[in-house]
Formats: sequence, structure tokens, C-alpha cells
Amino acid sequence: MAATVALLGTAAPALAAQQDKQPEKRPAKAAAVNDLARTPYQGWNTYYGLGASFTEQTIKDEADAIVSRGLKAAGYNYVWLDGGWWSGTRDASGNITVSSSQWPDGMKAVADYIHSLGLKAGIYTDSGINGCGGTDQGSYGHYQQDVNQFAGWGYDAVKVDFCGAEQQGLDPAVAYGQFSDALTHNSSHRPMLFNICNPFVPSTGAAPGRSAYDSYKFGPTTGNSWRTDTDVGFSHNVVFSDVLRNLDDDAKHPEAAGPGHWNDPDYVAPELGMTPDEAQAQFSMWSVVAAPLIIGSDVKSLSASTISMLTNREVLAVDQDRLGVQGTAISTKGDTQVWTKPLSNGDKAVALFNRGTTSHVISTTAAQAGLPQASDYALRDVWKHTTTETAGVISATVAPHSAVLLRVSRNGGASASPSTTLTPLDVTAAAQAAKSLVLPGSPFLATADFTDNGRRPLKDVSLAVDAPTGWTVTALGRPREAELGTGGKVRGKWRITPPPGTEPATDVLTVSAAYSSSADGPHRVSEKSTASQTSSVQVPVAPPSGIGALSHHPWLDAGSGYLVPRVDHDGAGGGPLVMNGTTYPEGIGVASPSTVDFYVGGNCSTLTGTVGIDDSADFDPSGGTAGFQILGDGVKLYDSGPVTRTATHALSVNLGSAKVISLVVSDGGDGGYNDRTDWGGMRITCGAPAATVPAGPWPHYVAPGDESASATSTDDAYPVSNAVDGQVTTQWHSRSAPASDPPPIALTVDLKSARTVTGLTYQPRLDGDSTGTITGYTVEVSSDGTNYRPAAPAGTWPQDALLKSVQIAPVQARYVRLTAISAANGSASAAEIAVAVHPAG
Repeated sequence: MAATVALLGTAAPALAAQQDKQPEKRPAKAAAVNDLARTPYQGWNTYYGLGASFTEQTIKDEADAIVSRGLKAAGYNYVWLDGGWWSGTRDASGNITVSSSQWPDGMKAVADYIHSLGLKAGIYTDSGINGCGGTDQGSYGHYQQDVNQFAGWGYDAVKVDFCGAEQQGLDPAVAYGQFSDALTHNSSHRPMLFNICNPFVPSTGAAPGRSAYDSYKFGPTTGNSWRTDTDVGFSHNVVFSDVLRNLDDDAKHPEAAGPGHWNDPDYVAPELGMTPDEAQAQFSMWSVVAAPLIIGSDVKSLSASTISMLTNREVLAVDQDRLGVQGTAISTKGDTQVWTKPLSNGDKAVALFNRGTTSHVISTTAAQAGLPQASDYALRDVWKHTTTETAGVISATVAPHSAVLLRVSRNGGASASPSTTLTPLDVTAAAQAAKSLVLPGSPFLATADFTDNGRRPLKDVSLAVDAPTGWTVTALGRPREAELGTGGKVRGKWRITPPPGTEPATDVLTVSAAYSSSADGPHRVSEKSTASQTSSVQVPVAPPSGIGALSHHPWLDAGSGYLVPRVDHDGAGGGPLVMNGTTYPEGIGVASPSTVDFYVGGNCSTLTGTVGIDDSADFDPSGGTAGFQILGDGVKLYDSGPVTRTATHALSVNLGSAKVISLVVSDGGDGGYNDRTDWGGMRITCGAPAATVPAGPWPHYVAPGDESASATSTDDAYPVSNAVDGQVTTQWHSRSAPASDPPPIALTVDLKSARTVTGLTYQPRLDGDSTGTITGYTVEVSSDGTNYRPAAPAGTWPQDALLKSVQIAPVQARYVRLTAISAANGSASAAEIAVAVHPAG
């Protein structure tokens, strides 16, 4: 794959001396190139989970894990070596030679070991002279020779990249056609699966006399699969936005896929940066589009729950269905989609897919999904392994970045419970960002609907809401019905109030429905059931005051293309923000597309700064174009127009009464490659500080000069005092040299005197590195610094850079201890920790 290494050089040396002139494009064949991969192939590849660092023993250990962890039994039978197995060396006869330290028994022995486990072996090369990983790591000029060597070693599959070929300006249709012919005519007469990996953005890069990078045009008659977009991520780093991009391009030509030849949106990559819901959504959608299922993660280290996901036979049956039809989207509304895939027994796979950041009800009907008329339909949830019946409506509430995958059958639901839909709470928010914002001490309204989609009536239906401890919930009306028929609905409405002093956090509200139903038949036993849905609301930090750096105010949410957002550093390497030679000490570095949201609460009037392309983009003349916008409550306040690296743009924006401001970067219309962009010197002018408890609603924090800190482990370069200095651009870090101290690692804040403690906030580091970000914690308090007692239940935080908090029931204490039970990469760090108290007097 090409994602992690820049192409080498600008010209190919003496091409004619290394390969005969490329022939004219071959006429299309009438059928698939071979008899392999009649259903999408399955396996494992080294690239995302191991990178380029692996050895003979590593591969054997992974192969053993594929067997012992049940993946082989679930159909994952290819063990595939990607870039890193070979450094480009050859002997005098042009045969590939490999490192004896990396492969002490040789490449044939590796394949033999894989075969001894009942698995198949895959290997990798490039169609050019060079490879994605370095000079001479390609097969150009040696196609037949290398294929014969691979076959002689016993390899069953070959993945062929295009990095070196791109350098040389080769035509992908011709180059891959030549390689296909070499595989067909390998000297061992070995059947060999052919994975075409052209990782460049579709429909770009073509030149006169060359094919576009749309491999679907030649892939079906050349290989067993072809990549439909660039890499789905980087080594050890796959994010959901890239999964969406690859799915969208894979979906453009479903007609090209079928038994023996498949569109390939790249690998499934759980536990490499996505949440479990995102990883499951990727697996669901890859199955619907009949994608090859190659695991990119380190199999040995995957959790039991992820192994269970990857071996779910009901989901795999959707992907592996022998009809071999790629599923398609039949409706798209905003961030929601309905996808369907016909199955060989007449069933339909239906995916209700939520691409967005809030829960949505997603609905279709059996008729819209392509099923014939029937008295009822069975809805089999292939993840929950449950079956419900419906009169025709197919509907579910789908969590953010998630998919509900159903197998829908005619006339199969007579004995099943009725299908129902419970909406998540619809909140009347104080402001809207990625999540609905609610404010301390301010009531808000929330509603939810519960619907019977089945043929049979529901009885004794009631709705209720659960909120965090200390929040008040009041029902408005009576959310219950004695009986609901098909299509019948109950609506509940509540007033919910977070108490004054509520800490900034993402909080969960749960609405639940209780009801009973009875099955058809002579016995008609009544069955009691419940359903529930959660909604996330966000309590923001208090709005900023005075004049200061916007980048130093906690953001509500931040996204940044292929790079992480960084405060006061460029998004690429973490250096200073530099545009056209000018350094900006403050600001935010991001990659397009990007949105960074801040809560300002109508308290701020003006935002000034400079936007442009960071000078770090100058390593490559490609890309480096963007557009910058500032939105106030979703309304455009500023638009830079197209921005290139030749000039920066100064801005001064009147914020009016905006409660949420959003810094938005688009890709300039040419894709996001090398769009390293900066919001430089962003200064915001605001009013007086917000009122804190007891006179106002916001939490009151101990001032940095009125506290001190100590820790059980500290790196001399990052002292613990940095965690309580009021500056988010400094950090405390636990000891990392000569050896790291493992968790638990405790940081204690001394308030100098006993105070009424009500909460704590934790700001992870904002320099783009997640090392030390605390993910599991306890909070304890003490009056004497020796005897500690729990102040709140132990908890977990997501591994991101958003502000975290712990709400504490008011307690008298002088010392507050935060202990990292677990943290990213086995150490602990903090940009800032603040303790909330009731003000003295």
C-alpha cells in the first residue's frame, strides 16, 4: 500500500532497457480471469497491524493465532505478507533475495508452514521498478520471473501495488494485464489469486494514452479484486471518515463485481483507531457490498469481542452469499442510508446505516427493499441474533457511526415478537454542535416516540427517562397507552434540568419503553418486553472572557482530515505554525476536511487571525489548497474563498450573538492530499466572565495559584506543576526514561486548605500525541493527605483530546487524587487538571 511512504524520485531510469515496450491493451475476456474467489475471499494482511516490521516468526505466530482463535474456521484462510518482506535485492540472475535474519528458513518454508495449518499464503510486490516502501522493491522488468519465483515458493495469492508504476507513468490497465498474464502462465501451473492494489484516488492521474485509475474498467477481466480507492488509513491508524470515503467509491460500480471478481474497498481494521461501533459498522457495510474481508489488525492482540465480531457467521453469510451480488444504497437522507443486498434464497439483507454523529431513526419498507407482498416479514438482526415480525415497516434507531444489519424474509415472523421503534430523545438544545448542548441550571425539553410495527397489538405500553444523578426529570403528560395496534404510537415529553455547577461533559440520557405482546397460535402466552435508547448531550465549558487565544479555550469537538488537530502546532509533524515564512505562536493546525467547534455562549464579539497553508506542505508540490469558513450557530460569517500556499488571508469576523462558532476547512475542490492548514494567531474578544455557583450556573474552579500538585511518577522535562499552571500548552508526563513507570499512576492536587469539592476536569494533551491520555481512572479525596476515600465511582474516558470531567457529590477535602488506572501507551499525562469547589464565604 502507498499511504505511508512518499513516491521515490521523479523519473524512471532507462525503462526500455528493463522491460519491453508495453503491448496494446488486451481485449476484454468473456469471464473472470480464473476460477478462484467465487465468493469474496477472506484472510489477514500484515500492513495495518504490523506495518513493515515483521519476521518469519511473526508470520508463524499470526498464522497460529488465525487457527487457534477460530478465524480459520470462519473462512479466513489467506495469510498475506505486505510491504516489508523484501528490501529490493536480487542476485546476478535477477531472482529475488531476502534477508536471512528476517527469514532464516527462507520464503518457501514460510509458505509451507502456512499450508501445514490448512491456510493459504499471500505475497506482495509493485508493478513498477520501485515500490511503496523503497527503491527497487517492484517487479517491473521481472513480472514473469517474480511470479514464477512466488509460485515456486508455494504462494497462493499476489497483491500488486502501483507506487513505482505511478512514478514511471505506466498505464494501469496494461501493467496489470501483463501481470495477470504472468500469473496465468506461472511455471508451477499454480492457481494464484490476483489482488490489484492501485491505491490512487479514482478518476485522477490519467494522462494521454493512459487508463484512468478506475480499475473497475479492466479489473473484472484481469484480477480477482481491485482497489476502488486509496488506503483506508495508515499503519496502526484507521479512522471512520476514511472508511466512509472508501465505501462511497466502492459503491459507484456494483455492476463490476461478481463471483471471481470483486470491488475491494480495502481491509477491515478493528482496534486500529475506530470505536467498536465504527468497526462493526465497517464490517457490516463491507459484507453488504460483497467486499473481500481481509483483517488488517494484529490478530494476536485483538480482544475477544472483536474476534466474536469477525467470526459472526450470520454476518459472514451476507458477505459470502453465493449469488455474489454487491449491495447498493436505495435511499440517502442526510447522514442516514438504507442499503439492500439480494441473497440466494430470496431473502434481502438490509443495512440501516448512520454515518452521522447523532442517533437517527432510519426506516424503509419490505416493498422498497424489493421483497414481494406477504402477510408478514421476519426481521433477523444478525448482530443481536434476534428475530421480530413486521407488517412491512423496517425501522430502527441507529446509534452514531453504526449500522443495523437485518436479514429480511417473507412469511417468517408468525411466532416472533412484534418489531417496534423507539426514538432517542429529541432535545430542545440551548445550542447545537456535533451534539446537543445543554447548560447547567437551565431546563430543556425532550420527547420520544414508541411505535408498533408488527401485525399484533401491544399492551400496557409506558415510557420513562433516566438522567445522570442530580438531574431532575419531570414528565409532561402521561406517556402510556393500554393498547397499540399496527402503526400505533405513544409519545412522551419531559422537562430535564442539569443542576447548577454541572461539570462539562458528554452525558447520557436513556428513554425506555415497557410493553407486553402475545404470539399467534393456540397458547398465546403474553410476553413482557422492554426497549431503550440512549442520547448524548453535551454540557459545555463556560464561555471565554476577555481577550485571548481561541486555541487555548477547550473545544467542543475537533476533526482534522488525515491528521490530528494540534493546538499551537502544525497538524503534520507538530512543529510551529508557519505560513509563508511567518511563525504564529498560537493557533490550530489541521488537515482538510476539518471542523473545530467552540462554545462562546453569545459572550464574544470579534475573532481575528490569519489562515493559510502551512509551510510543511512544501515537501510536495501537489495539493496544498483549501477553503476556510467560520460559522456562527451554523450560519456562515466568513469565507476565505480558495486559498493556496502562495498567500495567507487575514480575517476579522463579527461574531454577533453566536453561541457556537465553527472553524471549517474544506479541501479546495481537489481532494485533501497535502492540505496542511493553519488557523494562525486566532484571538477572540469576549465580555465579562460567566457567573459561577452559587450566584450563577457554572462550576467554580480553584485558581492555579491557590493549589499545588504532586505525582507518583514525573518526567523531569514535564513536571507535575504543569498540570495546574492554568496553561493547556504545557503538560505533565509520568517518567518515560530510562524506563516508563506503568499505571497505576496518581496525581494529587493540594488545595492548601479544606474546601467543599464538587468536581474535577482533566484536559488531555493537545499536541496531537495521545501518549499518556488517561482512559481508566479513580478519584479520591483526603483531609490529611494520608487517608483517602473514593469521591466518585471509578470510570473510563475515551482516548481523545476532548475535555473530561468527574462530578463529585459535595465533600470537604484538602487533597484530591486522580489515579490513572489505564492510559494510552502505558504512561500518564495531563495538559491541565482543575478542581471545582464551592467558593469560600
